[in-house]
Amino acid sequence: MTPDKVLRASPNTLGDLEQGCADARRLITDGALDAARSRLDELRKIHGDDHAAMQESFSVLAEAHGDFAVALAHHKRFHALAIAGGVSSPLASRDQLLARLVERQEQQAPDMTWCLVALAAARAPAGALPHMLRQQCRSQDVLALGQGEAMLMLLHDVDLPTGRKVCERFRAVWMQQQPTAGPLSMGLTAWRGPGDTGSGLLGRAEHALARSQREGAPFRTG
Repeated sequence: MTPDKVLRASPNTLGDLEQGCADARRLITDGALDAARSRLDELRKIHGDDHAAMQESFSVLAEAHGDFAVALAHHKRFHALAIAGGVSSPLASRDQLLARLVERQEQQAPDMTWCLVALAAARAPAGALPHMLRQQCRSQDVLALGQGEAMLMLLHDVDLPTGRKVCERFRAVWMQQQPTAGPLSMGLTAWRGPGDTGSGLLGRAEHALARSQREGAPFRTG
């Protein structure tokens, strides 16, 4: 098992922390504030306090309780930790990304424009690929953990030609930051209109990535 896969699959790692914080945020949204507090306290015991995603979640919880002074204190700490760590937001899971697509599809938006990129790098140092993608993504984009060692990035309001340009930028930045890690394998697909589905979009991107990996990391479109 590679170090990158260990980072994402093992308990008590950054991936476990981010998933736990996402769980806490859902509990807060559902109004289950005591359950959210218990979840965050459990994560704090395991991981300590010096994590931006946890501080952000504590800030949201305090605000939900109406304790705005505490919320602001946590938010200031979250902001400082996020800047120090280069973290823009927690990583979504593959299922969370798919749920986002299904939600938008159910809204029946005929003008919906998405591109989905699936990426992997066989010799990437642990955490290097998500860090690079966080630097490149916008606030409206969704960055998620894919299958195995892959990453997924959902690009909002981006058509296929623009998506290709974004992928070219990813490849160039990756080679600058990780010149010894080898090229990125990438698969790209775009939303095909009202008849398309979230699972179809995800499947095409992952199949294109698999082709890229088999063929030595050329860029592939699904």
